[in-house]
Amino acid sequence: MKFKTFYTYLLSFVLVSSFAFSVQAAEPIRIGHIDPFSGPIAAVGLEGQDNYKLAIERVNARGGVLGGRMIELVPLDNAMKAEKTTQQVKKAVDLGISFITQGIGSSHALNIIKNLNKHNKRNPDQAVVFFNHSAVTPAFTNDMCSFWHFRTDADVDMKISALVTQLGKNPKIKKLYMLNQNYVYGKAVQSAVHRYLKERASHVKLVGDDLMIPFGKVQDFTPYVAKIASAKADAVITGNWGPDFARFVKAVAGAGLDVDFYSIYAGIPTSLNAYGEEAGIKLNIKQISEAHMNDEDRQEVIDFAAANLKKYGRTWYADRYRLTIELFAAALNKAGTDDPVAVAYALEGLTLPGPHGDKIVMRADNHQIAMPMVVSEIDPNASVKFFYNNEPFGIGWKTAGWVSSAENTLPTTCQMQRPPKP
Repeated sequence: MKFKTFYTYLLSFVLVSSFAFSVQAAEPIRIGHIDPFSGPIAAVGLEGQDNYKLAIERVNARGGVLGGRMIELVPLDNAMKAEKTTQQVKKAVDLGISFITQGIGSSHALNIIKNLNKHNKRNPDQAVVFFNHSAVTPAFTNDMCSFWHFRTDADVDMKISALVTQLGKNPKIKKLYMLNQNYVYGKAVQSAVHRYLKERASHVKLVGDDLMIPFGKVQDFTPYVAKIASAKADAVITGNWGPDFARFVKAVAGAGLDVDFYSIYAGIPTSLNAYGEEAGIKLNIKQISEAHMNDEDRQEVIDFAAANLKKYGRTWYADRYRLTIELFAAALNKAGTDDPVAVAYALEGLTLPGPHGDKIVMRADNHQIAMPMVVSEIDPNASVKFFYNNEPFGIGWKTAGWVSSAENTLPTTCQMQRPPKP
């Protein structure tokens, strides 16, 4: 009788333990997404959220990570306000989320880096890793580098060096005007243009260099258009993005100026929809990115773009969202655990296939992604056209030139402090 009772208790314990283990194994691995999902920049944040959701769906459809666990995105709206970014970081920590991502606004990324450096030092058993998808201030992977921060986008220096190299190959450009947003990112673009213009296009003269109030506050770009016209600029280079970029483009095109536009974020769907095909063709707009809609070298990119168009009715733009999730999934599987410190170490040196036989590498020395970049330009004869809200535009993008991963791996001043390996 005693043996039977003991056997019953043992069987119950095994069943309960097995159930608890299966529940734990099935728990999703959450990644908190802090970006603006309300306010003047909400459209950009929501497009990024859609990109993340699609990338996560594709990883989960393959069986997820760590033997069957799913990845789950947790949106955390900061409305592009500093105090809300701080609040959402705290909320993620309170929810027990060990991984967060953000990228819209370098000032917000800096806020997150500083908060996590403090939190992780004080709470090593509740560490949080930060995936930066688009905040491209170079200092974040140089003097301000952090073990807890990984940037999955090329930084300003990488982007501007590629753009200026391409600009320097255009024989008609002799005079260049520059306009950027007056905050940490815009000033980084400004500094990079000055440096790389001397190195890679020394024959081009900078005839204008202005900073403007960012994030949709400038409605009238007439003064800047007047400066471009007065200086007789052949081209414009700008790090502006979102509604600031769209309004600037429309103002210059509307004034009938014959200039080329070199940009970092011309391909953001909401921006292209705002400035339209006519202005895009007129100004011969060029952009720098990690991929574009008419580069058919990688099947995974073609498939992702087609899935995005089918699901959201608009053209896919930023492959870095997909790359962020693919690197996250690969690091989880490599680490064999969702422990954030182990995942961070697994990310160092991790590689993914890139275009044209090149590699995408998460650098171990400064946690900056190194990857091929493409300069593309608006083309009314492109084989694949831009779509927005299921409506086709008469333009697409075509390749103007590629920069290899090796060419994009710039020196770093990072001296990273690392925690003990788990």
